[in-house]
Amino acid sequence: MRTYILALTKYGLTVDVLLFTVLACILLFNRNKRAAKVMGYLQSCLLLVFMLISYITLALAMKSVTYIFLCMIQLVVFFLAIAVYQAAYPKASLTLLNNMFMLMSIGLVIVSRLDIDKAWKQLAIAVVGLVITCALPLLRHYFYLLKKPGYIYGVVGIGMLAAVMLLSSATNGANITFTIAGVTFQPSEFVKILFLLFLASTLKDAKSWKDVFLVAIFAAAHVLILIGSTDLGSGLIFYVVFFFVVFLATGAGWVLAFGAGFGAIGAVACYFMFAHIQERVAAFLDPWAYIDTIGYQITQALFAISAGGAFGSGLGQGSPDDIFFADSDFVYASCCEEFGLIIGVCIIVLCLGCMLVMLRLAMGFADRFYQLLAYGCAVEYGFQCFLTIGGQTKFIPLTGVTLPFISYGGSSLLTSLIMFTLVQTMYILRNEKIDEYRKKRLRSSQETPSRVRSFEQSSRSGEYYPQEDRRRVRYYERDQRTIRSDRNNIR
Repeated sequence: MRTYILALTKYGLTVDVLLFTVLACILLFNRNKRAAKVMGYLQSCLLLVFMLISYITLALAMKSVTYIFLCMIQLVVFFLAIAVYQAAYPKASLTLLNNMFMLMSIGLVIVSRLDIDKAWKQLAIAVVGLVITCALPLLRHYFYLLKKPGYIYGVVGIGMLAAVMLLSSATNGANITFTIAGVTFQPSEFVKILFLLFLASTLKDAKSWKDVFLVAIFAAAHVLILIGSTDLGSGLIFYVVFFFVVFLATGAGWVLAFGAGFGAIGAVACYFMFAHIQERVAAFLDPWAYIDTIGYQITQALFAISAGGAFGSGLGQGSPDDIFFADSDFVYASCCEEFGLIIGVCIIVLCLGCMLVMLRLAMGFADRFYQLLAYGCAVEYGFQCFLTIGGQTKFIPLTGVTLPFISYGGSSLLTSLIMFTLVQTMYILRNEKIDEYRKKRLRSSQETPSRVRSFEQSSRSGEYYPQEDRRRVRYYERDQRTIRSDRNNIR
């Protein structure tokens, strides 16, 4: 019986995640609030089924009831957070919220499959992050204060990165972590948030290329310190985010071309400066020639992805722990082996959906700070996902960055939650502003409909109102068009 259950649950998990992803795609383009609410409830049900099936399967495969306890606690934490969030912030993005919880659930399941002790730690950090996620939007009416520090963000970020470079301990050849009271964290992950706030608060008022050049000096300092710490993956993320945000702030297309050209020169320079970059490039070009040495990780990742097939080997039935750092740098390969390629593609679609929600929000803001911040969050999140998944599938050389919400790592999880909370807060503010504007329009034209009817009746009888009445009717019609447009823009 146990064998049949283990063999069949992988199909149930695949169908569950596939349906969730289809609903997430529909929600991206849905404008009916009632239908969106129904689909949101369906996604919550699918999330519940996913967690129950996953942990029951792990309990049977690993012959341990600890997974059931982990499942119960995770269910309470996640659904309590979802209920509180939806009740407190009905104007939040349902797509972004549901996708975030599904990605976190997939990450916790695969981490618990690899190391149950790490899963408990990850869940504890998720609880802290979700408290921040639920509490931070309460301060949304003070959100405008984030615009003021400007270059202070840059100074603090550079100081934190410099301290890491000089004082931190080495992790896999890079000086990126601090350990305090037994807790290890990666400050560069939190500096990513400060960097986004720095770019948005300084470039919103940029009036000339001289202002942009000053911002570029601070951004270059961030990147150079990361290179000095040999944290090249994070340095690349900072570099790409800077040029994309500058592109949006200035509208100059040549900025991206210049960034690509200068980045290519920098990549060649880093190749000759760092031996491990040369190894990664060699492993990328021909991993089979170095399968026992520098190509071991990427070849094992490719074996794992192909071994899983469409539906995966089943939770607890594969061997993802054969890969070094299977729960962090190579977590996507672990997911593909045990969950299957279909769920692997669903993960990519969910990540893209989150990025599209952020980009849509950026396009809908007139405030430059909010626009640049939302756009920067979208680029940073999307590019980090691309680096992680692209490296593990041999699309690009390995960079050693984590997959947001899925990889094991408290700093990465907290940073991702804070970033999504910033986006949700801006989304809520935008929708509240649209509703306020709509109500104001309705109040200002509440007496006009009777005049419109009188005007239409008199027009049919050949009588005409004075010029001022006809003008009021035109204003009313214009207001009604604006209200309909605003209503369509409310998500």
